[in-house]
Amino acid sequence: MYIKHFRYLHISISILLIIAQIYCYGNNNLNRKIVFKKDKSLTNITSDNIKSVKIYKTGFELNQPIIELGSEEKITLEFDDISADSEQYEYTVIHCNYNWEPTGLSFMEFAEGFEFNPIYDYSYSSGTLIQYRHFSLELPNSEIKFKISGNYIIKIVKQGNHEGLVLQQRFKIHEPLVKINMSIRQPVSPNIQKTHQQLELNINTSAIGRIDPNNDIKVLVQQNNQSYNQLLFDTPLWVDGNTLIYSNATTPTIEGGNEYRQINLKSFHYQSSKIIRMLKYDGVYQTILASDYIVKSYRYIETQDINGKYLIKCDDVTNSKVEADYSWVYFTLSTEQMFDGDIYLFGELTGWEINPKYKLNFNPQNQSYEAKLLLKQGFYNYKYVFVSRDPENLDFNRIESSFFDTENSYTTYVYYKSPGVRYWRLVGVKGVSSRFKE
Repeated sequence: MYIKHFRYLHISISILLIIAQIYCYGNNNLNRKIVFKKDKSLTNITSDNIKSVKIYKTGFELNQPIIELGSEEKITLEFDDISADSEQYEYTVIHCNYNWEPTGLSFMEFAEGFEFNPIYDYSYSSGTLIQYRHFSLELPNSEIKFKISGNYIIKIVKQGNHEGLVLQQRFKIHEPLVKINMSIRQPVSPNIQKTHQQLELNINTSAIGRIDPNNDIKVLVQQNNQSYNQLLFDTPLWVDGNTLIYSNATTPTIEGGNEYRQINLKSFHYQSSKIIRMLKYDGVYQTILASDYIVKSYRYIETQDINGKYLIKCDDVTNSKVEADYSWVYFTLSTEQMFDGDIYLFGELTGWEINPKYKLNFNPQNQSYEAKLLLKQGFYNYKYVFVSRDPENLDFNRIESSFFDTENSYTTYVYYKSPGVRYWRLVGVKGVSSRFKE
């Protein structure tokens, strides 16, 4: 009898705690603008009803969304629509320059087929508390084929309303015309040896003939697919015949950062070490995570991550795409005091953007920053990013710290624009790990 009363009391207290946390965590979806978007570049955009957006080279969800021009490779775009409306969608693509500004080319100049096409491939969720439709699309297909390389934006719009944008994602198509030699090593400078990683980079352009290296070539290096700390090289340090050299004994360097934090949401029948409470409330799963803390250690601690990405996976079903459910997930970053700026969640789960939808709110009673996200079952990486208010600057490592030892994925992109041509071709792509050598 006492056990029954205790269980009833325990469940009641848990539900009250959930209600309190739902109230305190509030709603972060009031502002839709992208922080720091001060130019004409096109970024990843997602409407509130669109969830679990994945874009990748067909075959594996962790692949970068990059394919070779004229090959059999394809880009896969997947997303869920959790709205009650049975909205139908169309898609189109836009060609962009290296800086993601539209080139102004007409559709027929960069693609064959129809400019706007309906999405036919979708399925309804099965056995889930939150109902959704799962959409899937592959490019190129019978309706669109690409003529040129470069940066591309895929836009999903409401059927019959081409201004009704609901989703926008980036992908790339490349031509393997240049040879990229790239490696990562420990910096020479003593003051950054333990916190930064140094790049060695040169590019052989013999396959594209005579060029002006100061005007015809742009080189961009990204760490873990993020654009906020990317390196853009307008000109090489020097030229040796057909080889453009972009590094020397001390540069370029980039902060190593830290391994991503992670959550395992692959089952609602067991709780991973990160989860302290999980239950159903108000017709939805609720998942309370253990508090995170600022990294204060000066020693690197090795953990395995997937460099900021996520995988959709439910261990309890056969088809995670339509049988995995959603849960409100409650994040807490415990701090000793309020920061002189704002804190954001960051990773593929935020579309690789610093966006107010993923801003944490400070709770003075708990001395912590808090946020909640609606996430589909799977395995997620994330980190906390500090943004100062005046001036607006990002600091990826004020909370997470930075180490040379961190395993990072680096990708180099080489863009080429010949005289008289109105767009930048993507003529080289090379990915390396800071730890695992070829």
